[in-house]
Amino acid sequence: MRLMPVVPAIAIAAVMALGNCNFAAADDRETCKTASGDAAIEACTRAIESKKYNGAKQRRVLSLLYTNRGVEYELKKDFEHAIADHDQAIKVDPKNAVAYMNRGNTDIAKQDYTRAIADYDQAVKLNPKYAEAFFNRGMAKRNHGDIGGGEEDIAQAKLLQPGIGAQQ
Repeated sequence: MRLMPVVPAIAIAAVMALGNCNFAAADDRETCKTASGDAAIEACTRAIESKKYNGAKQRRVLSLLYTNRGVEYELKKDFEHAIADHDQAIKVDPKNAVAYMNRGNTDIAKQDYTRAIADYDQAVKLNPKYAEAFFNRGMAKRNHGDIGGGEEDIAQAKLLQPGIGAQQ
């Protein structure tokens, strides 16, 4: 009986399958960044669930996976899932200015200007050169009735990134 050759073949197949999981997770990470809609949500979910990004050195990547998925949920007007993902992104990496910015954008979509301004404040605190956060905070302030503060933030955003907010 020749069972021995089968064992190495099974072992090789298992190693190849595990190797493909890493490639799949990397592909899912890229798809999470570049796709949109359900395809992006599914790719982000697979990348998060792969556990590949759970280590301390991968904290920023995991945080970005959550916040990217949150943006896609926001675009679908699923604000509950969007906020939950941005909250998780911030929990994973409290220094991720992008997660605060994205949560602020979801706050704006919900017309919660007070919370949006607080999130943009934190994004600017973490990254004082974050033009988009200044611009969005300026818009939130204007919508909340602080015209002067809004104009100051928008002016700062334009200093940091000339052309920001220009009509396309």
